[in-house]
Amino acid sequence: MDIIIKYHFSNKGIVLLLSTFLVSGLFECSFGQMYNDEHLPSGLSKYSHSNYSDANYSETLKANNDSEKYYWLPAVEVVGLNLSLWAYHRYLSSEGWSNISWKSIKSNFESGFKWDVDGYLMNQFWHPYHGSNYYNIARSNGLTFWESAPYALGGSLIWEYFMENEPPSYNDIVNTPITGIILGEISYRISDLIIDESTTGSERVFREFFSTLVDPMRGFNRILRGDMWKAGEANEPADFHLIVSSGIHNLFLSSKLNDSKLYAAIRADLNYGDLFAVDSHKNPFDYFTLHVELNIAPDDNIAGIFASGVIWDGKLKLFVNSKNIVGIYKEVDIHINTIYKLSATSLSSQLINTVPLSASLTLHNYLGLSAILMGATNSQYASVLGKDYNIGPGASGKVGAHLIIKYFGELYLNYKRYWIHTLSGADGEEFVGLLNIGINYNLFADNSVCLDLLLYERFGEYVDYPNTQDANSAVRIYYKHCF
Repeated sequence: MDIIIKYHFSNKGIVLLLSTFLVSGLFECSFGQMYNDEHLPSGLSKYSHSNYSDANYSETLKANNDSEKYYWLPAVEVVGLNLSLWAYHRYLSSEGWSNISWKSIKSNFESGFKWDVDGYLMNQFWHPYHGSNYYNIARSNGLTFWESAPYALGGSLIWEYFMENEPPSYNDIVNTPITGIILGEISYRISDLIIDESTTGSERVFREFFSTLVDPMRGFNRILRGDMWKAGEANEPADFHLIVSSGIHNLFLSSKLNDSKLYAAIRADLNYGDLFAVDSHKNPFDYFTLHVELNIAPDDNIAGIFASGVIWDGKLKLFVNSKNIVGIYKEVDIHINTIYKLSATSLSSQLINTVPLSASLTLHNYLGLSAILMGATNSQYASVLGKDYNIGPGASGKVGAHLIIKYFGELYLNYKRYWIHTLSGADGEEFVGLLNIGINYNLFADNSVCLDLLLYERFGEYVDYPNTQDANSAVRIYYKHCF
């Protein structure tokens, strides 16, 4: 399922970060062996469906010189990061919220948590990105996934209570550490794919540069330890697969054929590990998927992020000759089209099944239910209350089927529906649905052409305002290449 975010040119930071993932993936392609692959909705596997393989993958991540554990150093660095960011906003950009004192700190402890009115991108993207840096400070000091998680929470608590003269925020204390952990672990593992201490010269410079772009805190610690220029052994990264796609995205506003907008599109899909090699999933995110997307049109650009990583999974016996998996995944969805913004940080349970129907046909199915820990969507009524979106917990469900046709390609259908209960904003319920139907036709080795039909629908049910309903549709044609 395609995940998209609309932004304006003033939001260049988010575009830069998404571009970093795209460029770093392309950079790694030029040095590592790549395979044909296909991005699927959350939890679906890494294989290109016409080239499915049972190959086992590395059981554990081989960290580059991050194996020695430090517990106090990352705590000091988390505090230092907070102080550095606070000092920038206090003395250079002169933000009013950064004018702190012992009185403001005392007031924060006395007032307790409240919902803040920061903008959508700040709360739903930049706070999680900040949380990923907390997390990766610990991760790059040799700590494991679970050992690093408390540093993300601790860094967020320090910021909320000490570094602002505003009350601590409910949404920040969820988005910053929880979504930050997801983005942090993925960026840490991507940086690990790029780093190779056996390389020298310009290749070594490029590898260290792009690794630091993806994971700045790891790059910072590699500089402190001298690892960035130290000669070492060849890296043995986990297997991964990357597909880069480009094409056109035609959006029909309010589903009207005579009212449309054309975008140039580029996408990257990274699949890390093997979904079905559950015995090798010893640690969280030993299997994960990441999708990023940029769509460009005059005065209106679209971008997107989708990420999902396994926490626990296991095999099931359901049908003869079938492969069946049940799993728990941590997910983050951030997507926007012309009629809505939507983000959700979720814990998802999924049943995934693949059944060979004949020598040339294979059917892949999935069914998932998710608890949305924190979600947000824009609302025309929220602006009356001083913000541009509603926020709260909720749930989502998804279903999909992919028919793999040997030598031809695949036909697929994916549907996901979200429900968000507003706790801050215009009281009510938000419902958003995403439908994706498409065909993937294999041209020749590692190359294919795809056609997608998409429907974006939204319904808002409010306590104090009239209900709203709207929908957009889109057609996307793109060319895919596996490096």
